[in-house]
Amino acid sequence: MNSRNARAGARTLASCLAIWASLHPWTARAESDYPADKPITIIVPFSAGSGTDVVARALTVSLAQLMKGATFIVDNRPGANGIIAAGLAAKSAPDGYTLLLTTHTTQSVNPFIYKKLPYDPNADFIPIALLGETAPALLAPTTASARSVKDVVAAAKQSKDGLNFATTNTSSLAATELFEQRLDLKIAVVKYKLAPQALTDLTGGTIDYFFGDLASGGALVRGGKLKALAVLSDKRLPGFPDVPTIAETGYPGLEVAIWIGLFAPKGTPAAVIQKLNAAVNAAQKQPELVKALADAAINVKSTSPQEFATYVAEQYVRWAKLAHDLNLEIE
Repeated sequence: MNSRNARAGARTLASCLAIWASLHPWTARAESDYPADKPITIIVPFSAGSGTDVVARALTVSLAQLMKGATFIVDNRPGANGIIAAGLAAKSAPDGYTLLLTTHTTQSVNPFIYKKLPYDPNADFIPIALLGETAPALLAPTTASARSVKDVVAAAKQSKDGLNFATTNTSSLAATELFEQRLDLKIAVVKYKLAPQALTDLTGGTIDYFFGDLASGGALVRGGKLKALAVLSDKRLPGFPDVPTIAETGYPGLEVAIWIGLFAPKGTPAAVIQKLNAAVNAAQKQPELVKALADAAINVKSTSPQEFATYVAEQYVRWAKLAHDLNLEIE
């Protein structure tokens, strides 16, 4: 190739690269510049004030402090058991500026209780970091005569019509069905759309018991309006050190893990994933986030992206078995 052709070729290549860069501004910009001057939106599948929302807002405060110059927006997209939010996040640009902070509901449970989803939890997302784990707690009115799980089991076995248990989501439903099936009890399931409604009826005595999360029911427990008899986790939960695990009450094998973690759309650059993972792990040591997680009864659990991906895969298999064994259904 002569020098004239070489110069012409170089100009053509430069022109093509300029056009390509204008059409792909994110890819053209060095990934080391992330985050730049664009706010990072964190989509949350549940309403403002929910446990996941509270964690999201505390997380963004810590991340903003750690990722200098970054700004964050929490975008609540509740509805359809998290399907709306997950579907939106899956279709977002894979540039690190739209993330999904979600729970096992969208990633581990929905695939097994819905025939069709607008997203694939495994193919459409990249796991960034696990925030932590919690579990449903067996909640009862303070006026209830039961003082332990054994008392509840005895009452259920003696009841002719079955005790009333509230359920509000897949976690509480799975916990209730597991409790009934494994211990051969008779339970009448009363389904609610929202936890506050179930908690109101529980404190009023309309409902006998509720496997609810302590992120929403914890304030009532602390205030003496409800009592927590056990948590369905393998270790006690922060904020409630006096509440025993279900195994400690004599009923092992009834654990139901609730987890919360951060995801990015498929195609998000690995360098961005690593930067976000490092920031989340650092945030988990910040006092504000530590307190928010403890208030929501969440045990902090830091992971690398690879470790979180393995964890998500394991939870997917676990919930597949639970959904099958318990015949979980959403109405």
